[in-house]
Amino acid sequence: MSGSRSSAQRQVPTHPAGRGWAQSSTTHDDWLAVTAAETSWATGPGAGTAFLPARPRVSTGSRQALCLWLPTFELRLELVRTPELDSTSVALLSPGESTRRTVWQVSERAHEAGVRPGQLVSQAVSLCTSLTLLEPDPAHYDAAVDTMLETLTELTPIIEPAGRGRVFLGTDGLGRLFGSPERIVHRALRTLFRVFPAPLVAATRAGLAPGKFGAWVAAASARSGAPILIEEEGLSSFLARCPVGALPVDPLVVQRLERLGVHTLGRLREFPEPSLVAQFGEDGRNALAWATARRIDPVRPWHRPRPIRASLDFPNPVGTTETLHGALDRLVERALSRPARRGRSVTGVRMGAHLEGGGSWFVETVLREPTAERERIAAPLRAKMAISPPPRAVETLLLELTDFGAPSAQTGLFDRRETTGRASAGHELSNGQVPVSLKDAVKELKLRLGHSPLYRVVEVDPWSRIPERRHALLSFDP
Repeated sequence: MSGSRSSAQRQVPTHPAGRGWAQSSTTHDDWLAVTAAETSWATGPGAGTAFLPARPRVSTGSRQALCLWLPTFELRLELVRTPELDSTSVALLSPGESTRRTVWQVSERAHEAGVRPGQLVSQAVSLCTSLTLLEPDPAHYDAAVDTMLETLTELTPIIEPAGRGRVFLGTDGLGRLFGSPERIVHRALRTLFRVFPAPLVAATRAGLAPGKFGAWVAAASARSGAPILIEEEGLSSFLARCPVGALPVDPLVVQRLERLGVHTLGRLREFPEPSLVAQFGEDGRNALAWATARRIDPVRPWHRPRPIRASLDFPNPVGTTETLHGALDRLVERALSRPARRGRSVTGVRMGAHLEGGGSWFVETVLREPTAERERIAAPLRAKMAISPPPRAVETLLLELTDFGAPSAQTGLFDRRETTGRASAGHELSNGQVPVSLKDAVKELKLRLGHSPLYRVVEVDPWSRIPERRHALLSFDP
């Protein structure tokens, strides 16, 4: 974002010599170029974890937020791993697709040649014949994210990830340790040098503002190496120039607003809240609260339960579905038998694989009901595998139990070890056999009452005209 900044908005160079204050000249067209080309974050992975339903009275967490964002995070990791591709046209394929593969992320050279995210591979190759296509490696990306989060927790314990390549840091109270907000931002960027090489840190964008929404908008409008800092009194005027596409709401809401001629958050403020609620429901209320800077989402401390992992190495790469299904059953049984899982049911599970020739593959699912049964855990994963199978033969199959809940069933107190006569549909009684549970019940009743109050219906004269003569009641005392 070029130009100068107002007294409440500061653009800080990577190695500042002092505090710079100026007038802002950010245009709506510049913002549209940023959001259309690189964000699409409102529906991207992890968006729901960062912007939850409105909670106006939430007091936990950090009000002041620092957003660190590395665009095209996965593609940049691939270029760091293979530096010789940095000067060529490169595209990363979309994960989880078996047919009609599409492009996920593209390099700058590929973008200049006309390749765009979401294009079919055939279209991309026709536009750029020298295009290099890379298979995604989710295991490598997740490992980099975990390392980054562990490193940033040394700076502040209040940290909240929002998808790969984007993280929010709570900065309340850090001024006493590191000084001014500029020093806090540069301290966070210097911390990334312990995880990523210099090119990745140099491409990281940073924005500091009250609340996660303001911090994200500041980071999205910042340039690489030039963080933007928004103060409390300038947040409302800063958000007024932003397009409605920056709102973390349903994309259909954004499309309807743009068709109505509402392109900026400042224009959105002119509508009364009842009208927006009548048209868009809760999304309309939240959009107005973000646009007017009335809603400040604090950065909440991130808690990630330790997953239970199990893996199985194959002596030879396996590509048959039946073998993978059998290995999956073994992994589920092995993970459920771990001591860390005892007393807890499973609500989220993830399956992955290390592929022949390098790369990885992952699918995950959230179970409809908490369970600790092998088949109810393995069945959704088999369905996911059928939709999106591994692209190559599997060398190592992985399983992670990621989310847990309370025990799925009450055990030990009310469970019957023996089948009752009702459960067996009376087959034992018709054969002259009395279930053990029924004998025990009769004994307890005799101890309390002195006699057995149970009776048994016996057929006496089934062909009699008088109904009372057809059956008789006899005392039941086994």
